[in-house]
Amino acid sequence: MDIPAVYSFLGFPGWGPVHLYLPHQGDPAGAALRLGAALEACQADGNGPGGLVAGFLRCHLQAEPLGSPEFRRDCRYRYLIVYRPQGRWALRITVWRHPIAEQGWRRRCGPIELDGFLRRFHPCRGTQRLAWSA
Repeated sequence: MDIPAVYSFLGFPGWGPVHLYLPHQGDPAGAALRLGAALEACQADGNGPGGLVAGFLRCHLQAEPLGSPEFRRDCRYRYLIVYRPQGRWALRITVWRHPIAEQGWRRRCGPIELDGFLRRFHPCRGTQRLAWSA
C-alpha cells in the first residue's frame, strides 16, 4: 500500500530546513528503513550524524523537495528529524500521523532519540545501537 510521507530535516550543518516528499513506505517501519539506510551511508562515508541529510538524499534519489511540508496534503505521516549536537540527543525525531477519516495531525511518537526510533520500528535492528550515537 502506498503511504506518502514528508521528511523534514532541521539543524543540519550546511543545510537550511529541508522538506522531502516520498510517495511510498511512509509508515514508521518504512521510515525506519529509509533513515537506517541513510545513517549507514553516512557511516560508510566516514561522516557523523550531521551528514544524515546528504545520506538520505543519496539513498532516496526519488525524493521530491518541498518548500514547506504543507505543500503535500496527501501525506499520512510527517517526520521531523532534528540535529542538535549539544542537545540531550544529537539526533531526535518526532512523528505525526494523519488518520484518513479524521481532520488534522496526531502525534504518533516523539520527540525521541533517532536511535530509539530505529530500535522500535526498524524490522532488522532490534536492540542494535549505532556506533556513534552512544
